[in-house]
Amino acid sequence: MNKRNGLSILVAAFIAISIVGCGKEGNKGFATVNGAPITNSELIEYLETKQTIRAVVNGQVGNVQVQDTLAFQALQDLVIRKLVIEMAKSEGVMPSKAEIDAEIKLREEISPNFLRGLQSRGLSMKGIREQIEVELSQQNLITKGIEVTDKEVEDYIKAKPAEFEEPAKAEMYWIVASAETKAQIDSELARGSKFQDVAISSSLDPSAKASGGKFNAGNYPAGVPLVTLAENIRAGVEATEPGKATAWFDLPKQANQEQMSAKFFVIRKTDAKKIEITAARKTWVKNQLAVARGKQTKDIDQKLADMMRKANIEVTDTALKGLWEKFDENLKKSADDTKAPGTLNDPTE
Repeated sequence: MNKRNGLSILVAAFIAISIVGCGKEGNKGFATVNGAPITNSELIEYLETKQTIRAVVNGQVGNVQVQDTLAFQALQDLVIRKLVIEMAKSEGVMPSKAEIDAEIKLREEISPNFLRGLQSRGLSMKGIREQIEVELSQQNLITKGIEVTDKEVEDYIKAKPAEFEEPAKAEMYWIVASAETKAQIDSELARGSKFQDVAISSSLDPSAKASGGKFNAGNYPAGVPLVTLAENIRAGVEATEPGKATAWFDLPKQANQEQMSAKFFVIRKTDAKKIEITAARKTWVKNQLAVARGKQTKDIDQKLADMMRKANIEVTDTALKGLWEKFDENLKKSADDTKAPGTLNDPTE
């Protein structure tokens, strides 16, 4: 699994726990199934012991084993967030309300779907602001004392033209099938059934019904960048006209699972185009360059690990207490180069 897929899994888990824990009563109904309630306490207890999660890995949906449990990883992340804030305050680089507002505006200018994407995952504006506060604190710690000139920004933009190009995209439906179901699906399509209808009814993609058969629409509502596709699938999509379907492509085989294949229907494609170099874009580049330069001389992860060793952290939840005590014992016994765990976003991404 690549870094971004792993991060997506943990972000999803963190958001789920955050939603459940935001001021709601433990036994208040979180959802109902034919009138039977699923309570917040029930969901939290399940997350505290859940060790697998469904994820898209190399285009294929499968179950992925996580280290410890989702709730324990979320706990580690939240501890790190508190320590980052504490460190930023102690070093005098805590972001102000105005700086948080400016950062949200900047990210909206760079990516118009920034807020909408986070809100669609269940985050409130309060939660988004808290997330930005932590990320800015981390960025400010790394870039403290670092200066990047406007000329360096211009030189970088000229030297890296590929980074300032919006990649070619394709909006697609897809069908995931086993060796046994491919022939049946091909038969349905040959009889004139709509690709989308077959995807919803017959695809082995667990999210087919919820997504309407769309491929990775949750992450890329305006179309999937072709550069994110496996080389053979990308070539097949590039050679397929809108309104047509590709051939079948074998998906990477997961351990203890049968071979799966996927067929794609191209709805529309957009060509690559240059990104306008706005003032906001230049500011973003300047921030990235400052972070990259700061990371060469500052090891924030090491400082966080040291802070965690010394911090008074008391875990009262019975499902997490034992895991934390074992982790804390190992951390305090570990070598000096041990990094702090957690999934803070890299501010250069």
